[in-house]
Amino acid sequence: MKINHEKVWPFLIGFLLSVNIYLLPFLAASPRATDLGSLLLGVWLLIRLAAGRQRPQPLAAVGLVALTPVIWLFFSLLGNDPPTTVLTARWVLAIPWALVLVLIVEDRQRQESFAWGLVIGGLVNVGVIILQWLGFESLLQMVGLSSSGANYSTFVSHQVRIPGLHGHHNASSSVASLIVPAGFFLYYRGRIKLAHLLGCLFGLLIAIHLTSTRSPLLVSVFTVVFAAALGRKLRQSALIGIVLLGILVPLVVVYGPPGGWARWKNTEALVSNASERGDSGIGGLELCLENPLGLGVTEGHSRLDGRTGIKSTHNAFLQAALFWGLPFGLLVSVGLLLAPLRAFGGSGSPFFLTSLTAFHLCGLFMFEEHLNNPTFIILTAGLMTVTFLVNIRTGKSPADSPADTPR
Repeated sequence: MKINHEKVWPFLIGFLLSVNIYLLPFLAASPRATDLGSLLLGVWLLIRLAAGRQRPQPLAAVGLVALTPVIWLFFSLLGNDPPTTVLTARWVLAIPWALVLVLIVEDRQRQESFAWGLVIGGLVNVGVIILQWLGFESLLQMVGLSSSGANYSTFVSHQVRIPGLHGHHNASSSVASLIVPAGFFLYYRGRIKLAHLLGCLFGLLIAIHLTSTRSPLLVSVFTVVFAAALGRKLRQSALIGIVLLGILVPLVVVYGPPGGWARWKNTEALVSNASERGDSGIGGLELCLENPLGLGVTEGHSRLDGRTGIKSTHNAFLQAALFWGLPFGLLVSVGLLLAPLRAFGGSGSPFFLTSLTAFHLCGLFMFEEHLNNPTFIILTAGLMTVTFLVNIRTGKSPADSPADTPR
């Protein structure tokens, strides 16, 4: 059987971004598959540069993304700040991934294979959450699908919030929710059947229920509406709307939303959660304005905790500005917020997948500091690179020549 490399490598890129395996799962701070992938892709990039096959425009765009992290990495090493060094190094390691994502965006077939990788990877994430719930944590650690640093200490209504593959309930459910933009991209492109898409969405609901998370569910609803609006296929949109309402409404009435009615109806907890996020957001914004060059991870968390009693900003855009400086936070915001505007040509637009993914990430980033996760760092760096590259090339496809594929 002949293997189509044009389908295999984009699928693997999408799959590994979602299923970011632990290379040394017995370590709480284990290196991940994306770290090893960065090294391999870095060698590929050097070979391309030596052969004169790497065009300058993508390098200019990714250089704009990487400039601040490179500077921060240098000074964090001098200042002996390991948390800042590790997190900043992940941005530098994301550079080769971002250049590969540029190559994926330029080709319809590669985009579809990449989307399939995210969908299958999302289902693996769902499977890991279910297996952890069933008590197979030790087996999952043996194969690198969980680590000794997984958080099993958070509870809701005396029920543990399952941490999932990414070690934390919020991170794992959010990565699994990438099924939504990828799945609807394939659906509107006619590459996945409605029954299969519904199966994927049902799996996501199970994951959200077991992790007892709300933000991925809320963001996914908005992403579905956004996808329907951009897709410009009224019949398909109406069909999936009718089916989803016909299935979900009875389920919610009988069983309640994911996490159970007790979590959603707990007014005191909802008010407390909203108040906490508001305080941390305002405190984080004040610190960003007072320290426009950034504070780093350690100092940023310490100052925020001292001001609000909360270590997290609960917002990835503020996280970027607080840790690495206000200019970088604005750069991340512009790179992601402009990306959804590129797909108003409908589902046939070459930017349909990037627009859906960027819209979904913008929603997720409003609720948590997701730039702690290598998956989201890589996707953010890639989407920023594509956005800036499109502007550099005056709206043309952000690609090298079709022959420029990883070998």
